[in-house]
Amino acid sequence: MRDIAEALRSADRIAIDTESNSLHVYKERVCFVQIATADRVFLIDTVAIRDLEPLAEPLADPASLKLLHGADYDVVCLRRDFGFELTPLFDTMIAAQMLGYEQLGLAALVERHFGATLDKSMTRHDWGRRPLEERYVPYLIDDVVYLEGLHDILSADLEDADFVEESEIEFERVSSLQWGGAEEADPTRFRKIKGARSLDQVGLSILKEMYLLRDRVARKADVPPFRVLGNEQLLTVATRRPKSLRDLRRIRGFTDRVLRRIGDDALQAVRDGIHKKDEIPLRAKPRGDRPPEEQRMVDEGIRQWRRGEIKKRDVPSVVILPNHVLERIAHARPSTLEALAEIDGLGEKRLRRYGETLLEIVRDPPPMRRRRS
Repeated sequence: MRDIAEALRSADRIAIDTESNSLHVYKERVCFVQIATADRVFLIDTVAIRDLEPLAEPLADPASLKLLHGADYDVVCLRRDFGFELTPLFDTMIAAQMLGYEQLGLAALVERHFGATLDKSMTRHDWGRRPLEERYVPYLIDDVVYLEGLHDILSADLEDADFVEESEIEFERVSSLQWGGAEEADPTRFRKIKGARSLDQVGLSILKEMYLLRDRVARKADVPPFRVLGNEQLLTVATRRPKSLRDLRRIRGFTDRVLRRIGDDALQAVRDGIHKKDEIPLRAKPRGDRPPEEQRMVDEGIRQWRRGEIKKRDVPSVVILPNHVLERIAHARPSTLEALAEIDGLGEKRLRRYGETLLEIVRDPPPMRRRRS
């Protein structure tokens, strides 16, 4: 590992990608880290080697530019598993988005600029499985070897389009992202299941018990919850309220294998849901206060203005004003250019170009359009 770290210290650009096993285990982790410099490629098996501490310093060194594609997931996973800080960063997907590309995937960019076809059939592979077959190695390499060339092309195009500041703001935002996952399942997330709002109080209570049962089984078996039961099965159980294994068998997805595994527990979840129905409100408690009407008016006003600006300049919305910046402005409702300049992610160019217009919208937002019922 120290040899790799030494090679990275002498590199001015470092291409990085990761492979995780989120589709195959309950608690995902990074299984491979691929790193490329101008003349070398390193494939690090992080199932076998978890101590990557020697790489932390060179990856955080501001003297080298880190090149990634769709960097947000890689950034949060590398920070979560290894404490890495990737600064400064260039994201080829964000660059392509800024430039108005319709197809943003790495394979599409590589084919467009280099005429090469990447094999993306292994995207859903279980990268935590060992031993690794030789046929997977080219896939791992391909994810990093083109990033330097893409950087050269896209960075030049960003400069020609005068989008350098806008893109660098987004790169910096992505480089600071933190892992937002939780160690425990959110006991209220069952309400997000499609169709949950149509259930009565008993159905909701059963849905919650089935959701928690699925999570317990998935955690114990170390598989993603969807591999135990799908949301469709949870909702159907909550709707039909089966009383026997025969009733469960009539629900699509409850195969003999599933019934042997959790059939009795599912029936108990139904009984528990019926028993506990009075413990669950029919409607979820709102998360925090609804934004004040003035904030919503400013938000909508800026969005209306942005749509017109996109049409006039023929550029993507992220160039004009990213959503996260728009929402901060609507929340803060600054009254002066000095206050507007403090909005994180706005940047000097947008302040000069749009500052007075944004302040006018804040001062006098257009009335909100009524939604048709």
